[in-house]
Order: sequence, then C-alpha cells, then structure tokens
Amino acid sequence: MKLEGERWRTLVSTVRLGRDEYRVVRPARPLAHAPLYLSGHGAQMIVDKASARELAMAWAFAIRSARTLVYLPLRHTQYACCGYGDGTEALQDLVLMHDTLAFPASRWKDVRARLGQGRPHTVDILGLPEVECAEYEAEALRHHGAADTVFISGSRKALALEGNALRTLVEECPRHMHENPGTHCCAEISAGEVGDWLHVIYCAEHRVHV
Repeated sequence: MKLEGERWRTLVSTVRLGRDEYRVVRPARPLAHAPLYLSGHGAQMIVDKASARELAMAWAFAIRSARTLVYLPLRHTQYACCGYGDGTEALQDLVLMHDTLAFPASRWKDVRARLGQGRPHTVDILGLPEVECAEYEAEALRHHGAADTVFISGSRKALALEGNALRTLVEECPRHMHENPGTHCCAEISAGEVGDWLHVIYCAEHRVHV
C-alpha cells in the first residue's frame, strides 16, 4: 500500500501557555494496537498493519510540519503485546517534532492536559520521500523523555532519512509477511548514537487483523 495520496484524519489543538502558543496534531482516533515502551534495547513499538500505517502518516506529516507537535497518544492502547523486555515496562506516548521548534519537554504535561477535543482536519499525505544515506549523513535524530512520553526530534532531513524504514514497513512488509508466514518485519530508526534506537515491530500475533 502506497502512502502517497492517503488521507490522514486528525484533530488539531492550539494550546497557549503564558506568552507561548503550541499547535498539536494527533490522530482523530487512538491507535488500537501500538504499545510503546522503553527497554534496555531502546524504545520498542509493537504494531499491527493499521497502526503501522497511522505511524507512517504521522511521520510523513511531521517531516513537512516544522511548527507542529505531532502527538500519538499510545499509553492507553488496547493491546499490551511485547517485543524485547519483560512486559512490565510503562507504556509511553510519542511526540515527533522539528528541532527548530525548540519545544521544552518539561512543558508537555501541561500542554497535553489542555488539548481539549480538538478541531477535525484531514491531511493529504504526500508520502515518505526516498533519500540516500550519503546525502544526509551528517543528520541525526535526537530522543528524550518526559511525562511518560518519548520525544523524537530533528531536522527535516533527519526525519526524512529515518522515514525510509517506515516507508518499507508499510509499503512492502505486508506482502512479504503474507508470502513468508512467520517472517520478522520491523523498522529500525536511529536516534543519537544508537543505530536502531526505535524498533517498530509488526506484532507476531496481530500483524494484519485485530
């Protein structure tokens, strides 16, 4: 399934804290199967086909949205499937953003509490661009955490480069899994100095249908 041309249904909120104003975009419906947690192997996210698609659309939108916090509320996902770890790790939300936004993570708890219902908005997805590693070799994403949330930030180039793995996950892996039952399919996203810090894994039990 190609992402380009897909339509992502979202909710848009504008939150003011003091003199600062923040625009937050999140999916119109919570992702049903996308538990995200931290382990000794970095961050692990276990997805089914629908949640992988939502994540990829959010990432594609984040690449082109330098002034927006892209928020995926994942702490209350319906499934607690686990990859690495012992299954007791606390679930996390996910925020994607450009580093130029310079958003202080310490403010996130207050921003999240003020989101309200949000305004419905449909985004036409342009897809995840294919880029060569050599072209953006100096670019790197960063990660940090606050208020039970994983923040991933970087330049447009860095987000585009790491989006390659998500494009493959969504556009190629479902067919590969259908033709090769039992195959491990994942996206490994680098952040900081860790080559596969965020590991997005298709759930072995709920890969396609939930």
